[in-house]
Amino acid sequence: MTLRSDIFLAARAALAALVATAAACGGKSSGPTLPDETGDSDLPPSASEPEPEPGSMGGVVVPPDTMDEIQRRFERKRTPVSRCLSAAVDAKELPKTVRGKITLNVVVMPTGRAGEIKVAKTTLDSPLLTECVIGKVREIIFPEVPKPFPTSYTYGFEAM
Repeated sequence: MTLRSDIFLAARAALAALVATAAACGGKSSGPTLPDETGDSDLPPSASEPEPEPGSMGGVVVPPDTMDEIQRRFERKRTPVSRCLSAAVDAKELPKTVRGKITLNVVVMPTGRAGEIKVAKTTLDSPLLTECVIGKVREIIFPEVPKPFPTSYTYGFEAM
């Protein structure tokens, strides 16, 4: 081989290694990773702090399996919650052929109990139904979380 072809092959191998390295790290520069000698960064303070991830609470992350378990606890309460509709129909607050949904915003406290519970949205105008559903959700014992954890859940209703 000639010197020219050796240089070409070496350059080609270096380029291939560079492309492979860029692909392995996502091909993006993450910007400055260390402060300069003065300890200052050229990024504004808000840009240098990462955004909280979903399910995190200011640096404290609720594990996905805990979030899933919280949703399962709401689901397990579905049968007792559905009885609230019967009480509202029996009290004639709602018609016998009613169907609808109630979405609750719930703050799960570190102790595993429901803290604040608010109706976020409802298609059923019944104070009796709303209070009954909130009462049933207050009975749920959720898994413990590091900090108060806001979540929501929707219960669907259909009278027959």
